[in-house]
Amino acid sequence: MIHWCAVRQAFALAGMFLPLAALAQRAGENAVTAADDAFGTTVGSQSIGLYDAEHVRGFSPRAAGNLRIEGLYFDQQTFAMNECLATGATIRVGLAAQSFDTPSPTGIANYTLHASGPESLASVVLSQGSYRTSSVELDGQRAAPGGSLSASLCYHAQQNPDADFARHAHSNSMGVVVRWRPAVGVELLPFWGMVRGNEHDEVPAVFISTHDRPPAFIGRHLPTQRWTEWHWNELTAGVIARSVGSGPWAWSGGLFRSADHSPGNYSDLFLDLDGQRMVQHQIDVSPPLHPQSTSGELRLLHRSASGSHVRLWSVALRGKDVERNFGGDASVDLGLVSIDDHTAIPKPTLVFTPATGRVDRVRQIGFGVSFEQRWIGRGSVSVGAQQVNYRRSIAGASATSSERASPTLASFRFTLDPLPKLVAYGSYTRGLEDSAPAPANAAVAFATAPATATWQVDAGLSLRPRPDVQIVAGVFEIQKAYFNLDGSGNYGQLGQIRHRGVETSATVNGEAGLTAVLGAVWLRPGVKLGAGLLDPNGGIALGVIPLLLDANIDYAPPRWGLWSLGMQWNRVSARPALQGDLPAYWLLSFTARYRLTLFGHTSVARLDAEDVNDATDLRLMSSGVALPEQGRHFSLTLASDF
Repeated sequence: MIHWCAVRQAFALAGMFLPLAALAQRAGENAVTAADDAFGTTVGSQSIGLYDAEHVRGFSPRAAGNLRIEGLYFDQQTFAMNECLATGATIRVGLAAQSFDTPSPTGIANYTLHASGPESLASVVLSQGSYRTSSVELDGQRAAPGGSLSASLCYHAQQNPDADFARHAHSNSMGVVVRWRPAVGVELLPFWGMVRGNEHDEVPAVFISTHDRPPAFIGRHLPTQRWTEWHWNELTAGVIARSVGSGPWAWSGGLFRSADHSPGNYSDLFLDLDGQRMVQHQIDVSPPLHPQSTSGELRLLHRSASGSHVRLWSVALRGKDVERNFGGDASVDLGLVSIDDHTAIPKPTLVFTPATGRVDRVRQIGFGVSFEQRWIGRGSVSVGAQQVNYRRSIAGASATSSERASPTLASFRFTLDPLPKLVAYGSYTRGLEDSAPAPANAAVAFATAPATATWQVDAGLSLRPRPDVQIVAGVFEIQKAYFNLDGSGNYGQLGQIRHRGVETSATVNGEAGLTAVLGAVWLRPGVKLGAGLLDPNGGIALGVIPLLLDANIDYAPPRWGLWSLGMQWNRVSARPALQGDLPAYWLLSFTARYRLTLFGHTSVARLDAEDVNDATDLRLMSSGVALPEQGRHFSLTLASDF
């Protein structure tokens, strides 16, 4: 819990680190006012929008391998991006995704690194919330004389950050980002970050039954065992080099390292939840896991202009080298129990099966070329192709298997400006994308899946009737391989899955202090099973929300002075389960901000009241895991800039 003495100590530490006055840094963070559209924006600890790095158009950009750092290809093996390195993320789909030379199906999540500039800055962010959640973050930026060299430093400690996963947890994150301009027009951005954490009293993962409609339950009220635990040690590091300034040539390149070490983790599983609130209780314990990857991209762009014509040629080389281990788990069956039975269970004897352990090695490299022709005020056309060389091998105690693929991936996109304030767009993209690993209840937990061919087509309109209003509406269709467990619990490709949908976004930045970000996505999936293959889910695409509505409003009129108020409303439609549909529900949250001077420093106090209507309805994952909403909870955040 945060006390005022800790507040004073944090402020004193930041003041010693950076004694110079600073411009606003963390106190001014606001995801609503920073958003360009409703498709997904993260700023600091605040996230809004229809999508995020785990959910875009019914799929996961992270699992698919569609992550970027400062626009450059990045393969992430950690659970999440180190927030001491990235100030936020934006989701790019539709028209916004056309800014990338080599687009990817299922959308792109682009991380932005902590920027450091010629000023010396410091910030302190303190937070206290429901369920004994608290955090302290120290951010600093120091610039050398002349401004050609600067660095940002960050330390972030969290206590019990998520009641949905564990009763007790804490983590420590740190990161440094250096900006160096060794010559005119050249910028280097080396960075390094580490996250260390552990938790115990793991909240069970609840899998729904194929026979009964799942009853309502509250995740934080489920029984837990003191001896269940997770540990993680995550590394994210890399270097970006790029040209800055104007000119016909531009180049950029990035080399990244992502690695995790988990010294044995406990997955508490409640399987086949039935209408009487009974489950089959199992514990799956993995041996030490150490996924790691090296990835990166090198891009060269040439731009030429003649009157209203602009031509852009780009070439890109990207690749990754990934190594992951899975299998060799210890599994214990604890019998049929009630999800309301809090009887403590003695720690069982664990017997690991190292003979089933395997190592998955992937090497992939792709070379792409694209050409874009723009007619200013009229439209644009772009075509591209990427040649990919993919190799995968799986080595086990008794056998080794391998596979290769060398597809040519084509892309085409266009824009058309029929009116000064209206833009029409469309694109067709093919890709070679990864899929999520097997769930914890698989015969081989967390087994990896091969990359498979995907394609996407989308089209839409962007209207800007006034400078402060933008409306986007589009349609899309995506086809990917469908991975799930078969009747024996083995994880593999069972067929193809297709998502068709409509997505809309409206943003308003009014002069009276009103900012509104409104979005909706309507989604219809279809599963086609392979010949002779059976799906325990019966071809039902679990985890898909047919209709999601999202509204975010920030209101700070001048007459309110130091106060501002925000509101977020979400409406989740009925969702398919294995037996019938789960009912629709909605969430309502409020945010109040107050600007003040604390200990002589510009500060903002923010109160977040989330899910004030106390919804505890269930969302489903594609694996069949049921995740209840947290219900009503609160947090108070204090951010101060030096």
